[in-house]
Amino acid sequence: MDILGIGALNLDFIYDVEDLGLVKAGLPLEEGREMTADDTTLPILRGKLNLFGSLRKVSPGGSASNTCFAMARMGFEAGIAGVLGRDKEAEFYLKESAGIDTTRVVRKEKTGCAYIVNGRNKDRSIVVFPGSNSDLEPEDVNFDALFDAKWIHMSSYVSQAGLRTQRRVRERIAGILPFSIDPGEIYAQQGRRVHPLIDGAEILFMGEREAEKLFSAGIEEALRQALGLVKMVVVKRGKEGASLFTRDATYHVEADAVGVVDNTGAGDVLNGAFLWLHMRGIAPGLALAVAVKAAGRSVTGYGRDAYPTQEEVEVLYEDMLVHHRKG
Repeated sequence: MDILGIGALNLDFIYDVEDLGLVKAGLPLEEGREMTADDTTLPILRGKLNLFGSLRKVSPGGSASNTCFAMARMGFEAGIAGVLGRDKEAEFYLKESAGIDTTRVVRKEKTGCAYIVNGRNKDRSIVVFPGSNSDLEPEDVNFDALFDAKWIHMSSYVSQAGLRTQRRVRERIAGILPFSIDPGEIYAQQGRRVHPLIDGAEILFMGEREAEKLFSAGIEEALRQALGLVKMVVVKRGKEGASLFTRDATYHVEADAVGVVDNTGAGDVLNGAFLWLHMRGIAPGLALAVAVKAAGRSVTGYGRDAYPTQEEVEVLYEDMLVHHRKG
């Protein structure tokens, strides 16, 4: 296959609410932030969401899974590895993931879930209940099967077991298979503990706030440190677009103003579109411009409903190529 994603697999429950304060359920919910919670909080949160919010979509999720699903929509052969439960949620996840290879998904007790709350400003707050994602161990990964892919893309796990397992993956593929990683807020909060996983990556995807946490420094110093570990850094800036940094060049692309329905997974679509073009040998600045456009398309629907197709991204690429040549 072209790409294999390794990261937490969560079933996303996407809600719209008018007032985030009414559904906090004792949690420090904040627009644009991600957090984890234990199962004792789930009935309270769900009750408040059902009372004060509107359930808009139930969709497969997880950052690496979203990225790979986006790339499958763009015509790549993609697969995912991770943990789902032995429950109806897992069956729904697998059914809705048609089009990507799920043979490397192991089944344990309980499928992880993420409650995604879109506030009045349409900037989501995420509460993750990890379930059996926390139980990923090295024996759950067929390390030889990693080499069935041309590229590995990783995203975070809540548990240290997941991080240790991914470090084993990185050790196995280092210098043989190219890989990318999007640590997200969960890994970024762990700072230097995550650096051995990042070291040697082709591409590091992250937000500016995540970069500062991951490297315990302001953005300029964080980027300097990051480029000591990886070849390329893509900083996702939401409504402000994205920036790309290598040791030799810097690019920035502004995002178009769009009517946001749900921005869940927009950054993952940006990852997917960028990787799709990068793996085809497209110049980084041009690939970034197309990826920002593709991410903008994705926010016009709930969950994965508006992820762009291969034809749509090809059109974006042709348009941006003409613009690039004129510029």
